[in-house]
Amino acid sequence: MSTNSDSLYNILDRIRRDPSLATIQRIGYNNVISIVFSDKISVSEPEFYFPNNSLLVDRFSDDFVNKNSSLLEFFQAKTKVPNRGLRQVWITTSHIVTAKQYMIELTFE
Repeated sequence: MSTNSDSLYNILDRIRRDPSLATIQRIGYNNVISIVFSDKISVSEPEFYFPNNSLLVDRFSDDFVNKNSSLLEFFQAKTKVPNRGLRQVWITTSHIVTAKQYMIELTFE
């Protein structure tokens, strides 16, 4: 399944416009970044996109990547290989309940 989610677009765009909402970090892999932010920040459909203490892994659809390339390039620039291209972009999400945080990992293939 590949996603074309407005919910995920909206939170990523909010973080791009106001990076102070989240902590964005490299987690050891060249092509991956991790984004964590408070679960007090409103997100659409959290029960679906941010499952409690479980991972949800999906690939952004080609349409989503093409339509939102500037948004995704913003985040890709924070990886160790910022000019890798946007052939495939994978998203992993979770709600880390004990930390009271939402987590997004973006993987650029």
